[in-house]
Amino acid sequence: MRFYWDLNNKEKFIRSLWMGLLGLLSLYAVVWYCVDDETTKIIIPTIFTILYAAELFYRYHKWRNKEISRE
Repeated sequence: MRFYWDLNNKEKFIRSLWMGLLGLLSLYAVVWYCVDDETTKIIIPTIFTILYAAELFYRYHKWRNKEISRE
């Protein structure tokens, strides 16, 4: 098993992709069953989904820029 900081950019993107999906699914389940306020049920998952998409976008471009610079 390798630590996150030992991974290359492609492996960081892949790990962020599947771990983020698991994290978001867990967040949705917890918010859905444990939060009573309807506004909070919408706002919290939306904010974390936007942050997750931004992180994936960043990781993908970092990986692609590294691949292009090697060529």
